[in-house]
Order: sequence, then C-alpha cells, then structure tokens
Amino acid sequence: RITTTAACMMDLRRYPLDEQNCTLEIESYGYTTDDIEFYWRGGDKAVTGVERIELPQFSIVEHRLVSRNVVFATGAYPRLSLSFRLKRNIGYFILQTYMPSILITILSWVSFWINYDASAARVALGITTVLTMTTINTHLRETLPKIPYVKAIDMYLMGCFVFVFLALLEYAFVNYIFFGRGPQRQKKLAEKTAKAKNDRSKSESNRVDAHGNILLTSLEVHNEMNEVTGSVGDTRNSARPFDNSGIQYRKQSMPREGHGRHMGDRSIPHKKTHLRRRSSQLKIKIPDLTDVNAIDRWSRIVFPFTFSLFNLVYWLYYVN
Repeated sequence: RITTTAACMMDLRRYPLDEQNCTLEIESYGYTTDDIEFYWRGGDKAVTGVERIELPQFSIVEHRLVSRNVVFATGAYPRLSLSFRLKRNIGYFILQTYMPSILITILSWVSFWINYDASAARVALGITTVLTMTTINTHLRETLPKIPYVKAIDMYLMGCFVFVFLALLEYAFVNYIFFGRGPQRQKKLAEKTAKAKNDRSKSESNRVDAHGNILLTSLEVHNEMNEVTGSVGDTRNSARPFDNSGIQYRKQSMPREGHGRHMGDRSIPHKKTHLRRRSSQLKIKIPDLTDVNAIDRWSRIVFPFTFSLFNLVYWLYYVN
C-alpha cells in the first residue's frame, strides 16, 4: 500500500515577492523497510522534464530528489521525496495591484496644481483616490487566506494609502490657513497697525505745544547747553529760550546743530537696513507656512520625492 502526500506549507510574509519550498512525498505505511525498499531509479536524473513545466503563477527554480527512511513507533518505513523551490511570477501583480496603486497615488497629487479656493474639485479628487485605494486593498484581501501577519503587498498598499490620505489632509490644512486662520491673522494685523498709528499720533501731539514749538527732553537740553558753552561767540545761541522747568522750546524751522548728532542719525538707518537684509535672508531659508501657495509648491516636491524613496526602499528590501 502506497500513500502520496502533496502539500506545501507557504510563508506569505513576502507575498507576492516570495519563494516557496514544496514537497511531493511517496511512502508506504503498510510495509516496513524489512519488507520493501524505495529508491529513485537513475539517481538525481530519475525525474526529467521539470524544466519544461509551466505554471500560471510560479516558476520552478530547482528541484531535488530525496530517498530516506522514516522511523515511527511501529518501525522504519521507506519514503521518496521530490522537493521543488517555486518562485512566484510577479507580472500579474504588477499589472493588477502595483501599477494601479502607483497611478492612484500620483493622481492624488494633481490637487496640488488646482487652485486652493476650488474646494469641490480638490475634495472630490482626494476622496475618490482614498476610496479607490480602499477598494484595491479589500479586493486583494478577499483572494488570500486569513493569516495573522502582514504581507509585503499589504505594506505597499498601506504606504500608498498613507500618501493618498496625506494629500487630502494637505488640502484640509491649506483650507484652514486660507479660510479659517487667514482672516483672523489679517484682522489682528489691522488692529495692531491702527493701534500703532494712534500711539504715534498721541506721542507726536504730546511733544508739540499750542504755539507749534517742539518740546525737548532734559537730555536734549543738556546736549544743547554743551553746544552753547562750546561756542560762546555764536550769536544764534542767544535765540534759544529756557525756562525753570528744564524744558527748552525750539521753533520747527530752526536747524539742529552738532556734527556728532548727524553722524548718529546716519548710523541708525544703516543698522536698520542691515537688520532688514538679515531678516529677508532668514525668510528665504525658512518657508512661510502661512502662505497657501507656498504649501502647495512644497507639496509638489516633497510628496513625489518621499514616494520615490519609499519605492526604492521597498523594492530593494523585498527583491533582494
């Protein structure tokens, strides 16, 4: 009596980039080695034509013949084994799963070139791509056995789904910046500008009296007194009246004296220009995330680059 077992325990962690080892076993459970012996006639060349076998999903990489005895409690029994190493053909999965997933992911990036105020177009495109990726993932799981671990194709579909979903979230962020946060920032900026103008007008009105004279502080009075003592022979200094309160009155039409004061006034605009130049350089290096156009422009670069990097890591890891 001869028993034949044709079984293959598959490990699908690298599916569909996997290789499986399958075995065809022929043995006798009715007769021990004392009664019968099995062996391959012709040795390793006993089985021919394996190279010409074509399977729809697999390619036979190699085969191996094994002849041995299996020991049980009732005795030793002969067994012949034919082992195959099968490599899954990936062409079907590239056309049915990988290429559609890549195209759907690229299609989700079209929203970066659509105007940010076209909410209907961008939201419809984002939701359509998300639902399409969900359909592809669901259809694939229905064709496979229910296994507890994650497969290689699950990792790829999950990555594509994340990119599609992030493209939809990118528009949600842009929409929040443009329609939600933007008007609030503009309102606060307008309030700050109006408040600054009011404070400036109040400070200027406090420095001018009813006769149109500019009130100078005690520090300026001290500087003017130094100028007066330095040039006693100058008759123009006598035209500057002082009072007992330490406040000097000067007509607006009179020019201010002193070379040192003019040099200080020239240095202030120079410093301001230098600070403006430094601030503009920082703005160039750091993108403004409050500009919706800048967010879309950066997304056009970041999303394709990261997706290409994801594909490079995925294929190098699972193919090798």
